[in-house]
Amino acid sequence: MSNLNLEFIKTNVSDDPDFIKELLEVFLNSLDTDVPALEAAIEKGEHDGIRKAAHKVKSGFRSLGMEEMTTYLQELEDMGKQEKPLEEIELKYKGFLDGLPEVKSEVRGFID
Repeated sequence: MSNLNLEFIKTNVSDDPDFIKELLEVFLNSLDTDVPALEAAIEKGEHDGIRKAAHKVKSGFRSLGMEEMTTYLQELEDMGKQEKPLEEIELKYKGFLDGLPEVKSEVRGFID
C-alpha cells in the first residue's frame, strides 16, 4: 500500500481494527460529497470555494496519514487562497484525481 498508512492510523488514531474500518468507511463516504464540491468550485472559478473545499478534503487525508494526497490538497488550498490562474489549479486537481482511484482501492481493500 502506497497511500493508506496503517501504522500512522494505529499510532495516532486507534489500533482497533473495527474502529479503523468504520473510520475508513466514513472517509470514503465523505469523498463522495467533498470531492464533487471541490470540483464544482473549480468549475465555477471560485477561489475562496476552492480554498475551503480543498481544506475540507485535505483534513480526511491528513488524519489518515496520506501525505502525498495531503500535499496535493494543501497546494490546491494555497492556490485558491492566492487566486492562482484556474489553468494551474485545474492541472493540480487533475494530479489529485489521478491518484484518487488507487487511494479508494487501497481503502476498500482494507475494509473488505
